[in-house]
Amino acid sequence: MAPELLRSEEYDFSVDYFALGVTLYEMIAARGPFRARGEKVENKELKQRILSEPVSYPEKFSAASKDFCEALLEKDPEKRLGFSDGSCDRLRTQPLFKDINWRQLEAGMLIPPFIPDSRTVYAKNIQDVGAFSTVRGVVFDKTDTEFFQEFATGNCPIPWQEEMIETGIFGDLNVWRADGQMPDDMKGIAAEEAAPTSKSGMCLVS
Repeated sequence: MAPELLRSEEYDFSVDYFALGVTLYEMIAARGPFRARGEKVENKELKQRILSEPVSYPEKFSAASKDFCEALLEKDPEKRLGFSDGSCDRLRTQPLFKDINWRQLEAGMLIPPFIPDSRTVYAKNIQDVGAFSTVRGVVFDKTDTEFFQEFATGNCPIPWQEEMIETGIFGDLNVWRADGQMPDDMKGIAAEEAAPTSKSGMCLVS
């Protein structure tokens, strides 16, 4: 929590930028900025650290990432980097982001430096996943693997699917003629986009 929250003062968006600083620190240092990894700290002590103690930065931080993080973790909200001028321009001009073309980023034209594999389980301990499969007797053969590769694209988030059902759009898009052909009012859509692989035009994950 930002210092102004701990002091029960009025606050604005500046608390979100303090939280951004904490998140950035955790991503780089693999621990929180106010306690060492595995350290047990009483809430009273943790509060005191947030309010008055400076943050130490390990060697993992570059000069640019340290400066950016320190600006976000500024204890005085009036001096903290953030949304103070009604825009994010001060954030965008930080040296940490010097290589980013923001207009191309907003237009979706930049390729992310890391793209998760939608077919990979990013577990804390992959051995747990293997043990679970072994215990349950789950064995994937070649056919299973090919099947999962075809549909595990990660392109249909659950909240979006639920919205499609609740609004009735899913039902509207899945009304096909008795012979399995596309309804007349759907024929304006390009065949390669509209032709279903089965009588159900959309696939929802249960």
